[in-house]
Amino acid sequence: MAASSIVVHGAARIALAATCASLIGCDGDLAGAESAQQLYMTGAWPALGRCTGCHATRPTIDFLAPGTAAGAYATMFAFQPPILDVASPASSLVLTMGKHTGPALLATEADAILAWLAAEHTERVPDPGLAVAVGPVALALGTANTVDLGLGATLGFVPSPAAAGLALRQLVLTAGPRGLHAVHPLLVTDPPQVPPRIDTRDTFGDVDVTLAAGASVALGGGSAALAFDPGDPITIYFRTLEAP
Repeated sequence: MAASSIVVHGAARIALAATCASLIGCDGDLAGAESAQQLYMTGAWPALGRCTGCHATRPTIDFLAPGTAAGAYATMFAFQPPILDVASPASSLVLTMGKHTGPALLATEADAILAWLAAEHTERVPDPGLAVAVGPVALALGTANTVDLGLGATLGFVPSPAAAGLALRQLVLTAGPRGLHAVHPLLVTDPPQVPPRIDTRDTFGDVDVTLAAGASVALGGGSAALAFDPGDPITIYFRTLEAP
């Protein structure tokens, strides 16, 4: 098996940013990049500060647990039912819930959170005109599925219903005879008569892998849990899918 290292962009980078901000003389390039994570650190997380009293600790509504910037970032993307809608940031429940048992967001707080989510959309959701799309693919539950990615490459997995919705196991990416370079596969479900739904956890957002001819690599440790209806087909968008 031959593969490049997996590049981490998520909660680990948030932790780095938090550490960096506390150190005198830290390299300022990260802050100057205005990435989605930086907008979260400098705008969205401070805006959510008034919410941590309830939403970092109370069961069933603790989408800001454990109350730290890095921890809450990961929790919000994994929280069920979803409170973030990266496909349509302005529709995110965190923005639309308004006054509840706690106060509504101030306009400046909502603006900061929306700016962060809009940046997440830009970074996480491939432009359909630029991304490589594979699918829609109908799933055969409980048995091995092999998706032809072109270039002689395949993506194999065994799908099955799960508490979260859909579980993918034995998830293996295999290169064709010319090798493979794959970046950021994003899974999208295609239910009938309703808009597509993206994997809001962005399970494979950290993937940037180069494989030698015929080599294989397990994606996401070989399994994934998705909040998809198991009966719906899926489409896979790659930011890059090429034979190097």
